[in-house]
Amino acid sequence: MLKNILVLSLIILSSTIQIFASQILLIGSDSRELGRRGNADVIMVITVKESEIRLTSILRDTYVYIKGYGNGKLNAAYRLGGKELLVSTINANFKTNLSHTIVTDFSNTADIIDKFGGVTLQIDKGIHQYVNNYIDEQASLKGVSLLPLTKTGTIKMTGDQALAYARVRVAGTAYDDQARVERQKDVTKAVLNFAIQHKTQAARYFYDLWSLIDTDISVSVFWNICKSFLNKPSIPKSQVFPNYQSFTNERIPDVGLVLKLKDFRQASVSLNHMIN
Repeated sequence: MLKNILVLSLIILSSTIQIFASQILLIGSDSRELGRRGNADVIMVITVKESEIRLTSILRDTYVYIKGYGNGKLNAAYRLGGKELLVSTINANFKTNLSHTIVTDFSNTADIIDKFGGVTLQIDKGIHQYVNNYIDEQASLKGVSLLPLTKTGTIKMTGDQALAYARVRVAGTAYDDQARVERQKDVTKAVLNFAIQHKTQAARYFYDLWSLIDTDISVSVFWNICKSFLNKPSIPKSQVFPNYQSFTNERIPDVGLVLKLKDFRQASVSLNHMIN
């Protein structure tokens, strides 16, 4: 009870506190074992301004230099050195100035979606089985039974089903990191759209959401961000970096398929323009 009173007091005080974190890196970890850090499955910069909120997804297979480890996929930086190394890797490669983070994992992501009553998504036949394969994997990791998808088309999905959908990177007959990011955006938009349409209900989930994330921002700043979002008339603008015309798909020995940027200098300019 005392903890809840403290949180509520901070929320009230936050109305007079200016948001200091205008850019926050959202990291979705694909950790599959308790106590072990996985790769970063979601890498997204949340830009918070008085006039707007922007969501910029960074493709996780982008080929970058990781200090102390050499060249590799961007998402590996999180597994190798946690959020600190991932932030410093993005900053070093793209001349950004990120510092604040929000981290969530598989289990918590599904719980967050369930808090909003699930999401409605369009599932086509081409990825139906891939989604169910991930649902089976998540069920095994959790040691519980999870409902598989039994049909295609427009479906109301649970948190675990939506998470499985967001993990699929198949586009037609090819594996495509951008296809996965688009599915992550589908899920994010569905949750955010629900929140905007049900502002009072979404606000009640604030403390629950706070307990499901690991972050270096204060509860008051987190509340200000949530409040700023809920006060907007529509969902935030979402975008993807890098642009598909700015990289080539290549296979690197001991690394795998990567997105190799054609011009790092231009890519840096582009990313900074997107998140500032």
